[in-house]
Amino acid sequence: MTKKCILLGSMFPAALLAFVLSPALSQEKSPAPVSVVVRVLDGGQFVDGLALRDFELLENGVPQRIDALFKVDRNAVTRQEGEGPTLPVTARRFYLLFQMYEYNPKVSEALQYFFNNALLPGDTMEIQTTMRNYMLTPAAFAKRPKDVLAKEMDNIVKKDISQTNFIYKTLIKELRRMAGSIEGLSPVAGGDEESDVSDSVMGLEQLLIQYRESLGKLESLRMLDQDKIIGFAQALKKQDGRKFVFLFYQQEFRPTISPTMLNMLIDNNQDSQHILDAVHDLFQTPHQDFSLDQQKIVQAYCDSSADLNFLFMRRTPERLGGITMRDLSQDMFKIFAQAATATGGIAESTQDPAAAIRDALKASETYYLLSYTPASVSKDGEFRTISVKVKDKDYKVISRRGYIKG
Repeated sequence: MTKKCILLGSMFPAALLAFVLSPALSQEKSPAPVSVVVRVLDGGQFVDGLALRDFELLENGVPQRIDALFKVDRNAVTRQEGEGPTLPVTARRFYLLFQMYEYNPKVSEALQYFFNNALLPGDTMEIQTTMRNYMLTPAAFAKRPKDVLAKEMDNIVKKDISQTNFIYKTLIKELRRMAGSIEGLSPVAGGDEESDVSDSVMGLEQLLIQYRESLGKLESLRMLDQDKIIGFAQALKKQDGRKFVFLFYQQEFRPTISPTMLNMLIDNNQDSQHILDAVHDLFQTPHQDFSLDQQKIVQAYCDSSADLNFLFMRRTPERLGGITMRDLSQDMFKIFAQAATATGGIAESTQDPAAAIRDALKASETYYLLSYTPASVSKDGEFRTISVKVKDKDYKVISRRGYIKG
């Protein structure tokens, strides 16, 4: 079941509607040319001088005839070979998506690098926070100095992060307070044992109810809308030129009770099934089920022909007495890291996003663009795998892993 989101889902704008062809018509369509961005590395260095004859390309495991090869440096075609169509559009579109609830000064360095070192005439940039989108066109770059634009956008991102995540941080504090109260809950020594245990159980029940309510509110903020995530990929596909998406995702932690207290609650409440069920649900179940179709998301971003770069910004969890801070980011990392590598982008766990961006942009500045026409007709909606190799060489070849026949 698709769930709605307030935070991350808001970064993915809805895709435009497309006409749906009947199966009969879709099967009769002639295969359309497919373009694949390919980077060939030897020890981390780009391999220059490769020709069309050096490449081998397979679709669904079947060798394909490559029609044309273009070599591109940043945003200019520097060499062409084969019977390709007109020159490809090489203007670059950058999308910076921020899923953060605590501002990190390293973001300022990343923006400064983008504006001062990466952007070229003709490039466009869109910055999406959890509140709104900001589009910067070539005309905007021409009117304002890059360093001024970088500072202005940094201030906007910082302000949006602070405003949007006030509720999020308030809920984290509530969970932390209740986890601490549960940790300190125990029968009073020297008192009436039966009465003390009864009071303790009543207090525990109330704390569990309150903890569940706050946890539910927190999870409603984190829930993802799969249709919007995929819709963003479909919207990217409609854009011409080279597309680079940088998703800044900050590691999340939830305050919970310590393993020692968890075991104590289980041992002391064997006769209270409703308490055992609540303890299991709240503190043993990971609560990371986003109900997302990982394969569908990965295929949609491969089909977009964009480089998705997932920058996972690590954090050091707070140390608060006996409270344990549980990592909530494992499923998010798994989904978007796989999508990033499948598109030819990077997935990096870092505390320095500026350095990661420099590495990603440097690696993508020079590439080969291969064009081919599939040898067989396939049904619309089918995902077709792509595999590219350099003949008789053990080079590292980076490209998207496929596309959706449309």
